Amino acid sequence: MTNKIEARRFQRGVALVLCFFLSPSTGFGFSDVDKSAAAETVGKVTGVASVATRNGTHVRLKDVVWAKDNLTTDNSGRMSIELQDGSILNVGSDTQFRIVNHDSLTGETLVDLSSGRLRSRVVKVRGSGKFEISTPHATITALGTDFLLDVSAPSTQVIVYSGVVVVTAGGGPTDSAARLVLDVAAGQDVVVDGKGISHLELTADNTAQQTMAETTVPEPPASPITENEPTPKKSSHAGRNTLIAGLAVGAVVGAALGLRGAKSQSTTSTATPIPPPTIPAH
Repeated sequence: MTNKIEARRFQRGVALVLCFFLSPSTGFGFSDVDKSAAAETVGKVTGVASVATRNGTHVRLKDVVWAKDNLTTDNSGRMSIELQDGSILNVGSDTQFRIVNHDSLTGETLVDLSSGRLRSRVVKVRGSGKFEISTPHATITALGTDFLLDVSAPSTQVIVYSGVVVVTAGGGPTDSAARLVLDVAAGQDVVVDGKGISHLELTADNTAQQTMAETTVPEPPASPITENEPTPKKSSHAGRNTLIAGLAVGAVVGAALGLRGAKSQSTTSTATPIPPPTIPAH
């Protein structure tokens, strides 16, 4: 009987200890695990210009991007993000978005774009995966495409550079009530607003180039060019030494030539035949 009582007391003590360690109010609870350890890594920052932030903190090159991070750029900011499957997101100025989820194995991706410009260069998804961007006016689905979205308060503009995207009017997931759906191919663009999807238009070349440039992260300034800088003057001692050396060489050459001329004259004078002495007549 005594052993049973002791066993029960031991079990209660163990239960109390476990409750203490697992309590959220202690430093040992699972609720205090670092967010980064539980969050899903979706990509990394490969380029940044001016001011870009992640959850209110300035973004730096090679920063890790986690699922559901709030990503923004200011009125001159740019940013590029490489997703884990190799897809590239080029972010223009005045942009707010989140990468809700991303599966590097299938390419299944969901991006929530609230405002601004976002160019997506999507690698070919595998299996049943799909790359989808949701805006306040539309949902855009791509299977391996290069396209740009320009989201403002009244509308979403879709410009396709290569491949095909499926544009569904209205925000929210595509499996909701049936809505207007349109395929937009390379070289075409449409605008989606509260009234629906506009007619397909051919994208002018200058418009395509301009919109690409608006989401490109500028290259860092090159190092100062030194070719045009004036050549530093040589030391006066070096010039003087060069002059002395030149004079010395000239003197040696001149002396050699003079000696040669003297020898030549000497040889000429000695080579002249001397007439034999004449014997006077008796």
